[in-house]
Amino acid sequence: MAKAPRRVYEITPAWPFGTPVVVEVAGWNAALTTSVDFAAVERWYDKPLPTEARLLCKPRKQIPELILTGADAPVVSAGMKAVLEQEAPGESEFRPFTLQWEDGTAVPGEWHLCNLLKRIDCFDFAAMGIQQPDPKEVEKTLHQKRNDPMSAEEYWLREGYINRMMGAMYVNLASIDGAHIWRPRWHPASVFVTDKLLAAKVRGVQAERLGTREEPLPTLEEIREKAKLAVLKPEKPSTKTEARSCSNP
Repeated sequence: MAKAPRRVYEITPAWPFGTPVVVEVAGWNAALTTSVDFAAVERWYDKPLPTEARLLCKPRKQIPELILTGADAPVVSAGMKAVLEQEAPGESEFRPFTLQWEDGTAVPGEWHLCNLLKRIDCFDFAAMGIQQPDPKEVEKTLHQKRNDPMSAEEYWLREGYINRMMGAMYVNLASIDGAHIWRPRWHPASVFVTDKLLAAKVRGVQAERLGTREEPLPTLEEIREKAKLAVLKPEKPSTKTEARSCSNP
């Protein structure tokens, strides 16, 4: 079994000024939140996946190397594609994808629709203090209604992309088994990565650490106490201020 990572993170695009940009996909907005490949998704829906989208904003100088469509399908730069192929080989597949600005001009660079091929039942429900969702109860709420027999891979499609987890999330490191990027079961619209992948420093990606038994997340009380101490801690006077005071008695 592969060595477990020290930390796991959820990653999302880091848009400049913290304002996400709406991504208008041409055709249908595919939700690539399964563990099957592009061809299987197209067979399931009986239509081809989209090949282009428009960012509903004016041209910008800075753009994240990870973009999520309205259905949380990743669109990645050539740089992030190279990182995934090197650090997590075989865990994603890619198709060329065209991005345009709102005015119809091309977004610079090479872009790819990215399909994450691993979806892992990775949550540590005991550490989170909650019960694992009941698949039969979840199925009752789904929009996809199929009565014909389905394979294990197709069942992921039946679950759809509904995020079920609330509050602090904890991951069982043993469940990852060597993966470096994946969708978590029961919260599949999210993208989780290991510290190894995060160390590649892809531009424009923000990361939030997830809890583990080895390294729990701080409690609300601990956060409040830390904030209280920060307020009470006396600030050191600025050297520049001191210098001005000395020169201007």
